[in-house]
Amino acid sequence: MANPHRRILPRLSWPRPDWRSPRFRWIGVLVLLGLMGDLIWIHRKFPVAARARILQPAEALLSGPAAPVLVLGAGVYSDGEPTAVLEARLQAALALHRSGRAPWFLVSGDNRSLNYNEPMAMRRWLVKQGVPEDRIVHDFAGRRTYDSLRRARDVFGVRTLYVVTSDFHLPRALYLARKLGLDAWGLPASTGDHPLGLRLLFWGREWLARHKAVLDAWYPPDVLLGPREATPDNPLPEPPPEPPPLPEPPPLPEPK
Repeated sequence: MANPHRRILPRLSWPRPDWRSPRFRWIGVLVLLGLMGDLIWIHRKFPVAARARILQPAEALLSGPAAPVLVLGAGVYSDGEPTAVLEARLQAALALHRSGRAPWFLVSGDNRSLNYNEPMAMRRWLVKQGVPEDRIVHDFAGRRTYDSLRRARDVFGVRTLYVVTSDFHLPRALYLARKLGLDAWGLPASTGDHPLGLRLLFWGREWLARHKAVLDAWYPPDVLLGPREATPDNPLPEPPPEPPPLPEPPPLPEPK
C-alpha cells in the first residue's frame, strides 16, 4: 500500500547538449587549432635551437672537438642485452671513439632494480667491441635525460662533451644541456629503419617529453647527486697519508 505521506520530488532533467550547435563547433575548432599549434611549436622549437650543435657522423669524425661521449640509455632486454635502439646509440658512440674524438665513454641509464641495469648492459657491449674497461665510466642514476646531464656536470665534472642518443631525442637533450651550461655537441643515432608504428610511438612520447623538458628548464627538479666521482680526464686526488702515531707517553714515576 502506497504511503500517503510520501513526498514525490519532481524529476530533474538536464537539457541534452546539441553538439552540432555553432558554439560547440567553435570550441572544437579552437581546441583543434591549439593542439596543431602546440604540435608545430614543440616539434620546431627544439630542432631549430639545436641545429648548429648537431653533427652528422662524417662531420663529427673529421672535425669534431675532442671530448668524452655521453651515451644516454634506452631499453634493455630481459637477458641483459641492449635493444636495437640502444645498440644504435652505442654503435654511433663507438665510431666516435675509434676516430679519436671521444677518448672515453660516460654510459648513463636506469638501474631501477637488480635485474635491470642499462649502464652495465652498455659496458658489456662496448667491452665486447674491444673498448678498454678503464675508458668506460658508469652513471647508474641517469633515470631521465635531465638527470644524466646534470650528473655529468656536477658528479663527473664534465663541461664539454658529445651527447649520443636517438635522432628524435637528440634536440631535447641538447636543449637541456644548454640550459645546464654544458658545451655539448650531438651525434644522432638513426631510427629510420624501425617500423612506422614504432616511430610514431617514439614521436608521440617525445611530444610529451618536450613539454616536460621546458618545465625542467624553468623549474629545475631535484636530482640524486652524491660525491664527486673520478673520470679518465680528472681522477680524484689521492687521500692524504695518515699521520704518524703519537709517541708513547713517558711512564709515571713510582710513588715513594
